[in-house]
Order: sequence, then structure tokens, then C-alpha cells
Amino acid sequence: MVSNIQSIYPAYRGNTQYDRQNHGAAADRPVFGKVPDSIDPALSRDISEVKKVKEGFNCISNQVDRLDKKALKTTEATLLTSGLVIPTCRRLNSVPKDLEDSNWQRPAMLAGVAALSLPGDLREMMFAGKDIGNIYRSGGTLSSLAENAAKNKFQHGLSLFKGTFLDPLTDKFKWLRNMDKTLFDTDIGRFIRKTFNIQQYNNKRGEGFIFRTVGGRNVSAIRFKGGFAKELTGRALLRVPVLGFFLGAALEIPAIIKSARVEGSFTDKAKSVGKQLCKSAGFIGLVQGGMALAGAAAVMLFPPVGALAALIGMGLGSAAGVLASKELNKFIDDAFA
Repeated sequence: MVSNIQSIYPAYRGNTQYDRQNHGAAADRPVFGKVPDSIDPALSRDISEVKKVKEGFNCISNQVDRLDKKALKTTEATLLTSGLVIPTCRRLNSVPKDLEDSNWQRPAMLAGVAALSLPGDLREMMFAGKDIGNIYRSGGTLSSLAENAAKNKFQHGLSLFKGTFLDPLTDKFKWLRNMDKTLFDTDIGRFIRKTFNIQQYNNKRGEGFIFRTVGGRNVSAIRFKGGFAKELTGRALLRVPVLGFFLGAALEIPAIIKSARVEGSFTDKAKSVGKQLCKSAGFIGLVQGGMALAGAAAVMLFPPVGALAALIGMGLGSAAGVLASKELNKFIDDAFA
């Protein structure tokens, strides 16, 4: 290719030939030699080859991008489906979308939350496994179904560490024990229970209180009085871990910080932060509430397989909460417009 160019453009040959022909008038030397009326066939072939190479690279690049997007969508669908029974996958189902948007901070934070929540997730999956195992070992008899249903009349608290292999940490660190509780045991929970007159049976073993054993550890569970709505509310309060709530709130911090960096006056920045705070609060409340209510309802509707039904219910409740938050975001955008 170099030889072809030099043969057509003498100015590229170190300029000596051009200087001799023009009496050394180097100052007037053009940047390029005289352009011929037609392109040499050899050079034309070289240009075509370069174009083909470039087109080949573009094709490869497009194929890689397409495969990357396809892989992300496949991963997202897999996490969403498996998240119905595996809580850890449910917590990570937004990672593919975040990676596609080059939002690297959120996936890292989600991985941290999933790791901290893993002990409690394993506890719930072990409860589900015990229910299914009991039915399987007895051949699906009515007695095994009734036994599971009797146990699932009681609701245990979905704290992060109690009843897990990290339970000893709550005994060693008092502050962790005080934090590792559910909404049921907070001032807000007590206010809700008092307002709606949610009561539990007498605190006697076998009537209003039992220990459920999983992984060699005991987990206390209680039974509620009243109709469906009261029991549903009481169960839902036990299904919202305080630490989990704060971890969910921590995931919204980057979005709030980003909202404060918008250009404009102080009023514009305050408006942006206020809008994001409303969106974040709505997202946390709807997702946490959806998981708690749907999980509690699933146990009550399918008590023979209550623990497994609760996992599926929480997955569906989480998805419903996300969809509801998207609609809420549209309303908030209109309100702040």
C-alpha cells in the first residue's frame, strides 16, 4: 500500500524528486502532490480492503453489544424468576439494569445488603424446606399437611440475625440485639397495634407462643386473635426487620446525593432533593410494605406450605411494590413540575 501511494504522489518520496523538478523550491512545495485524474487500481483495492476491515470491526462491535444486552436481559429474567423462592436473588434483580446504565455504586451496595441479609434468608428457606420435607416424608398425608398448618398459625419475627448462625452475635453485642428486631417491637408498631386493636393469644407455650426450631436454633413465634385483617397486619409487622429497613434506606443515599448536584439556584437544588426524597420514601415504603403484606397473606391462605408460600408472596409483593413506585414517581414528577 505504501509503494502504491508513493508511486502516485511523488511528494511522499522524501521530497528529493520534487525538489529537483522544481529547482529546490521547497517553500512552495504543496502538502500533497498533484492529484491524478483517476485513482490507481492498486490503491483503489487498498482503500476497499481498509473499508472492509473497518466494516468487519463495526460488525463485531455491534454483535458484542447485542450479546451483552441479551446476556443482561437473560440474567435479569433469571434473577427475577428465582427470586420468587430465593430471597437473595430477589435482592439482586436490579443489578443487570444498573450495570447497563453504568451505575456501579448501586450493584456494590446491593451485594453488601444481600450478604448481610443472607443469614435471615437462609433461615426462611430452611423453614420452607422443613415444610416440604415433612410433606414428602409422609407421602403427602393429611396429617402432615395439618401439622404444617398448625405450625404456620404462628408467626415468627423476620429479624436479620436471630435464629441464624449469627445469632450468638446478638448475645455478645447488646446494641445489635436491640437493633435486630422487627417493626412489631418499635414505637410505630405498638402504635399500629393499639390503633387497630391487634392482640395475640395468651403468652403460653402451645396456645399463643411456640418455639420453632431451624438449624438447631429456636425462633419464637406468636399467634394473633381477631379476623383476617387484624392477623394480616400483625403478621406484616413481624415481617419488617428494622435493620433491613435501614439497609434499604441506605441504598437510596446515592440517588439523593446526585439530586443535590443539579445545576441551578438553591431553590432548584432544594426542589430536586425534595422530589428525590419523596421518590425514595415511596419506593422503600411500597416495596417493604408489599413484601410484608403479600408474605403474610400467603402464609394465611396456604398454611400447609406456609413458609414456601411466604417466600413466593414476598417476591410477588416486592415486584408489585416496584411497579407501584414507578407510577408514584410519575405522579411526583408531575407534582414538582
